Amino acid sequence: MDVIDNKIISVLQTNSKISLSELSDLVHLSSPSVRERINKLLETGIIKKYTIDIDYTLLGYTIEVIMHITIKNNLYKDFKLFINNQSDVDFCYRVSGSSCFLVKMHFQSMSAVEQCIDDMQRYGHTHTQFILSQVK
Repeated sequence: MDVIDNKIISVLQTNSKISLSELSDLVHLSSPSVRERINKLLETGIIKKYTIDIDYTLLGYTIEVIMHITIKNNLYKDFKLFINNQSDVDFCYRVSGSSCFLVKMHFQSMSAVEQCIDDMQRYGHTHTQFILSQVK
């Protein structure tokens, strides 16, 4: 990895749909050289995937929450299976500290939030925080 690879990564993080020629102009290399560098970043696993950033509020999911889950009765595997099947999960991290998992979710209604909390209770104790706004 060098300065040019870092610049390529930075640009792709901002706009993964940028054309190869535009990216080449930004990093001052030929398109084949940039393609080769991108392929190397993919092969080494530095770039894992291309993705999109969805505005869930435009889809009617106006409620976002962060849940802290403290697993009870050693139900870690069961919880992981459960959470991987939930379509409204943005991310789930195993964390250290007072809780075991940190989960961000999006919902269309308070009743959906309540149902999710009820469903999570079989795996552990939850602490839910409602997201007011995004700073970064």
